[in-house]
Amino acid sequence: MIVACPNCQSKYNLPEEKIAPTGSKVRCARCKHVFTVMPPGKDFDKELGDLNAAEAAARPAPAAPAAPEAPATAPGKKLPWDDDEPAAPAAAGGKKLPWDDDEPAAGPADDDDLPGFSATAGKSPFDDEPVAPSTRTDVDDDGGSFSASLDAASGHEAKIGGEDDFLNSLGGASLDAPAKDAGAAKKKKLIILGVSLAVVAALVAALFVFKPWTKMNIPFLGSLSGEKQGEEKIDKVKDIALRNVRQYYIPNEKAGNVFVVEGKAVNNFATPKERIKVEITLFDEKGQVLASKQLLCGNTLSQFQLQVQSEEEINASLSSEVGILTSNTFLKTGMDTPFMAVFFKPPDAVKEFGVKVIDALDPK
Repeated sequence: MIVACPNCQSKYNLPEEKIAPTGSKVRCARCKHVFTVMPPGKDFDKELGDLNAAEAAARPAPAAPAAPEAPATAPGKKLPWDDDEPAAPAAAGGKKLPWDDDEPAAGPADDDDLPGFSATAGKSPFDDEPVAPSTRTDVDDDGGSFSASLDAASGHEAKIGGEDDFLNSLGGASLDAPAKDAGAAKKKKLIILGVSLAVVAALVAALFVFKPWTKMNIPFLGSLSGEKQGEEKIDKVKDIALRNVRQYYIPNEKAGNVFVVEGKAVNNFATPKERIKVEITLFDEKGQVLASKQLLCGNTLSQFQLQVQSEEEINASLSSEVGILTSNTFLKTGMDTPFMAVFFKPPDAVKEFGVKVIDALDPK
């Protein structure tokens, strides 16, 4: 049965068979408060009825009534439950009934108490006067032994091993333990979750900082306008400027990493221009040319297309006449046209790259 300490409300599971019929005194393991635990409800009404029946059988038969309205009991005879004055004891020799409250009946301890326990002569099991404790050693269910201090007044163990209380000796367990275990498990889950989130954040930061899809940052040498060119060519392209030139590596599903150079060519001539052509060159650390491409401006691809299209598809898209006619014709002053060059299987020795405008036409 579940019992609760009236002082601190701690709850314990106490076996019913360990509780004496007249109640047992126990001490709370938490606040050390001593209180009495009564057994589960007994049929006291049935016991009272049985005692009344026995008392009625022991009494002599009453005299026949003189009139029908005469009382069935002898004049002046009081029943035990009459409230005006207490009834005379029914048993000979002044024996007290169990429910008499005037003074406790003297006698031995209740036969239902635990074996080997006895109350001091003349004392009731529920007397509060302290009695000198005795000790014994019992063997528990697992074969171990424990020393218990005995409370002779209550006939039950008050402490076990000098630390726990009588409730623990009877196999009872505190109901507060599961709450502590649940709190520890929740704390452990939060720690694991925090570590996992930290690892994921570190991986994302590493990808953002190191960018494994980019092998290196190749410096841009400029428009290479200082190269020796024919005077006629110089006049045709001298006012075509390059803007937003950049390079990067990107992984292609079919060709592996490819090297991409892109930017814009701006018409700064006072007259319109079209079909602007550029040349992109890759150099090693000694300035030697490793690869070069010439193309008309006007076509670019998205990063997704650069990742999934084949080499033939990319080359065809960048040389499409539709893009050239749309973006690289009749460029007025200040207008620009985009360009993009893609190098498949770029040399590992690439250290620099350069872009130069090599041609521009006047609209017809």
